[in-house]
Amino acid sequence: MNSSWNRGRTPFFSLPVGLPRLIGLAWLALAPVACLGCREPAPPATVEGTLRLNGKPLDNCLVTFFPESSQAAKLAYAAGLTDQQGVFRLRTSTQQEGVALGTHRVTIQDMSVSTGVDRRDNGTVDAEPTKPKPPPPVRRSRVPGKFLSLTETPLSKEVQPGHQVIDLDIR
Repeated sequence: MNSSWNRGRTPFFSLPVGLPRLIGLAWLALAPVACLGCREPAPPATVEGTLRLNGKPLDNCLVTFFPESSQAAKLAYAAGLTDQQGVFRLRTSTQQEGVALGTHRVTIQDMSVSTGVDRRDNGTVDAEPTKPKPPPPVRRSRVPGKFLSLTETPLSKEVQPGHQVIDLDIR
């Protein structure tokens, strides 16, 4: 089977008919086996809970668990956003549900905070607004500042194997 680019030339190396197809099928069969070790192992625990401020559920807050041991740090942190009832489920940085075992420092960030400065990064970073608008009202964090810092947070929680509910009540 000669194509126009090598017509009249003697091939330096030629494969027996059907061998390229056989090699392709072998790669296709071995690819899933080769990728088995590529995936990050599933975290050994799943955590959900409710965040409350002075007894009332707190919505739209990012709850983040940072492992204290260097062994668990391979999975890095796990975080979850609270819903309208203050409920969160922790996921790793790769969006896999779960969290590493051990003791974790817990931070809480109020995602509904507003500085009063309009963001202009919706694809037109340097574009000027067509009409000057009054700035949005400033909205301060509902969460006390001590819960924002990894070094200052008083929250520390132990994560055990399996599924568990860890409620967070802050003041």
